[in-house]
Amino acid sequence: MNRPRCILHVDLDAFFVSVERVLNPKLCGLPVVVGGSPQSRGVVAAASYEARAFGVRSAMPMGQAQRLCPHLVRISGTPGMYGRASKAVFSLLKSYTPVIEKVSIDEAYLDFTGMGFCFDSAVDQADQIRIEVKNRLRLDITVGISQNRLVSKVASAFAKPQGLFDVQVGREARFLAPLPLRALPGIGPVTAKSLEDLGFSSLGEVAQADAVVLLRAFGSQGAILKKRAQGVDATPVRSSGQPRQSSSLGHDETFFKDTRDLSYLEKRLQNLLARASYRLRKKQLLAKTVTVKVRKADFTSRTQAFTLPQATDYDVELLEQALRILRSLTVDRPLVRLVGVRLSGLTSGVRQGTLFDAEATRGRKLYSVADQVRKKYGFRSVGEGSRLRSNPSFEE
Repeated sequence: MNRPRCILHVDLDAFFVSVERVLNPKLCGLPVVVGGSPQSRGVVAAASYEARAFGVRSAMPMGQAQRLCPHLVRISGTPGMYGRASKAVFSLLKSYTPVIEKVSIDEAYLDFTGMGFCFDSAVDQADQIRIEVKNRLRLDITVGISQNRLVSKVASAFAKPQGLFDVQVGREARFLAPLPLRALPGIGPVTAKSLEDLGFSSLGEVAQADAVVLLRAFGSQGAILKKRAQGVDATPVRSSGQPRQSSSLGHDETFFKDTRDLSYLEKRLQNLLARASYRLRKKQLLAKTVTVKVRKADFTSRTQAFTLPQATDYDVELLEQALRILRSLTVDRPLVRLVGVRLSGLTSGVRQGTLFDAEATRGRKLYSVADQVRKKYGFRSVGEGSRLRSNPSFEE
């Protein structure tokens, strides 16, 4: 019989704010946010729990945050200190288990399977982690523990702030059942709305749903959704250094001033896609799907995707579809504050030209040269010409 896994999800509470409070204890107890100035269209990067009580949330425009909480304390932030604090935390975590997967500056999975602990003693170790991080680094950390990554992540969110919650083996579905749809990682606003339209309001209802209903609504993802709602997840914890292929990559840009200038939007999108495809080639990946996002001045977003017949890393092939999508999303000339592009359907490989694809082959050779220059002197060392689609060229 296989031994149940023992996975911890650790998440530092309001990390950026907590680091600022270590630097300046006078901030303790105050509604604090870290982020940019409202005059420069800044957004909230992190909010203390005192600020969250007023409805302030991460990614919220700073102006809106200040209207919700007039006595809000805004800190521009000290990024160098966040990296040092994160490094100190992860150094401490490594003394508990060598199997750690860092997923962000303030979040990680720890695998205690095979460490010689029974489940109860692993919970004791999790509690010791919280105490040691607090005593040594003056930071608060929340821990969720179960036999898989998915449930442990939900458990840590359930326990915030400064908590510890363990889900015993065999009780995963029971734990998830009463929770709202959005509590499950991977269920975003669109999927949640689709589930609500089908009459679902909790994860337990999805877990018990007729598989045919989910198949019709979500295709092959329906069966996966049902399993996840039941608390089933076999994703391993990968230590640092183990290869982990990204599911997607991309970039977006928020403009200093809202615009409806399509020519300007196309140029910014071209730049963002050039960055993304450059990263594709560095990682020796190919993308099959390109997604464009437009966020309007009223903060509503429009997103549209296109799947190519063949995966590629070639800017021209990706840009053609990206520009077509952008024009479709802005056909009514809305005021736009953000544009973004994401490449997904990633597979390993390098796209090769053919004897019947001479123009594309020449274009790829130009990109190869440009990539070498960018690798040595930085991405901005090479700029793309405005006639990229018909005649790939580069300018200093």
